[in-house]
Amino acid sequence: MKFTTTIIGLNGLQQQFATAIRDINSSVADEISAAAQEWVAGAQRDAPKDSGQLTGEILANSLNDLQWEIVANKTYAAYMEFGTKGKYQPIPGTENIAAQFIGKGEGTFAEMIRFLTLWVSRKGIAGTYSVKTRKRTGGKETVASQDLALAWRIALSILRNGVNPHPYFFKQGEVVWPTMVRNVQKKLQEVTRVSVIAPGDIFRPVIVTI
Repeated sequence: MKFTTTIIGLNGLQQQFATAIRDINSSVADEISAAAQEWVAGAQRDAPKDSGQLTGEILANSLNDLQWEIVANKTYAAYMEFGTKGKYQPIPGTENIAAQFIGKGEGTFAEMIRFLTLWVSRKGIAGTYSVKTRKRTGGKETVASQDLALAWRIALSILRNGVNPHPYFFKQGEVVWPTMVRNVQKKLQEVTRVSVIAPGDIFRPVIVTI
């Protein structure tokens, strides 16, 4: 005798699983995207400001729906973050990353002087000013010479003493990452109707340099 059993509704169950997986992926992707944009916004807000070149190069790039890459795409970005010379001070948890940037960075001394001269000029911190007109005194050549002279002094001080750390990038992970994990956990519970407990070590991002 042959027994035959038919399970009714299996196709519907498979469809439910497929729909749930799509909903989960969509929810998680939305949270990761939001976290990436929040990280960038925070880093741009906290980055040292001058000409805006650094803030303009803090970007989030989508590698796929569930993976984003956040970069500060300037050669001096790490030195602003961690400081240099005796003022080098990485924030806790980034020591191994910071150690990769100890020593001479990219760029030449001439480039350093050029950028510092432009910075001195924008800030208007060299030369003398008329009390009456509140305008800088001296002709074009005099002004340029004064800006260059101050840029040289600043450059030599930086090479001798270093620059202060200005944390702006990695600090964002302390806020953005735990919030993202909690939001993903909540979304998974809403979609699956199952209590989701995240592993303890997931509340800190794993950061790599490329």
